[in-house]
Amino acid sequence: MNICSIITSFIFLIFTYGCSLSNNPPVNSFNKINIESSQEMSELNSKLLEQGATSPVSPADYLIGPADLLEIKTFESDKLTTTARVSSRGQITLPLLGGVDVDGLTAREAEQRIESLLKEGQYLNDPHVVVFVKENKSKLVSVVGYVREPGNYELVGKLTLIDALAAARGLSEQAGRTVYITRSEEDGGKQAYMVDLDELLQKGDAAEETNLTLKPGDVVYVPEAGNVFVEGAVTRPGSIQIKEGLTTVSQVISEAGGLTSYANSSDVTLIRYLGSGERELVKLDLDQIRDGAAEDPKVNDRDAIVIASSGFKRLIYGLRLSLGFGLVGVGYEPPERYRDIR
Repeated sequence: MNICSIITSFIFLIFTYGCSLSNNPPVNSFNKINIESSQEMSELNSKLLEQGATSPVSPADYLIGPADLLEIKTFESDKLTTTARVSSRGQITLPLLGGVDVDGLTAREAEQRIESLLKEGQYLNDPHVVVFVKENKSKLVSVVGYVREPGNYELVGKLTLIDALAAARGLSEQAGRTVYITRSEEDGGKQAYMVDLDELLQKGDAAEETNLTLKPGDVVYVPEAGNVFVEGAVTRPGSIQIKEGLTTVSQVISEAGGLTSYANSSDVTLIRYLGSGERELVKLDLDQIRDGAAEDPKVNDRDAIVIASSGFKRLIYGLRLSLGFGLVGVGYEPPERYRDIR
């Protein structure tokens, strides 16, 4: 074999080897992580949809409330047939009867009440009334954030957290594992719950402590993974994106718009996620952190920060921690009329 043949063979081998490398690239570890994460989310959604309510709830179980629109038909008289909107006080106005309380009644119970009032007033001897809920406005729950189908969902009968997430078709690929529920109380106070979704779904039917029964007006929020939840006396409470292991408590508060004028900077609580649904409370003094007298802790995904308010009537009145159950409840009375306008 002459020298030209050897060189030609060598070039051919190099070319063939190079082509084989380009056709069979090494496995990208980043892609592998994405595939594993996608599979994990798919399994989580399967559990979520499996445990969520699958059978439709009967409209007969719906409880009438303010802003609902009702159609009332009285078979014995067309003049008594009307459409009425439920007032903020839970009443509808009907011909002859005037105001009738229907708040908290089912359609059948409302029918019986109207029939009874027509008899008592001697307007009809044997009335037959049908009530139809034309618009359900009072019993809505909002599911927002990183779910497949965010929106408002009707509370027809009992609706749990898992049911609401299942109604929203489960979580999107970017979703975090902590779900936040914000609830407005009748006295003007607010209640915020943090639920560890992994813990909730692992317990299944036994997770009554964390699978909360939702109430009208509740907001279920699923943040993006890598977030910290901030609540209390900050300008923009809510979910803040962080850099894992790099972002500090004071930086998170700054991202939330900073403290309000009524904030108690010496009463800050870091709710640290420990894994397996467990959390611990860490009390912090932001003034000492600013002065360099105390450490500015770094935060991690699923942590939460609560800033208390100063003044007797505006204090955070309760922090309740359920260790091992994947649930943290934060109760507080937000002084909305004092909130800074910026």
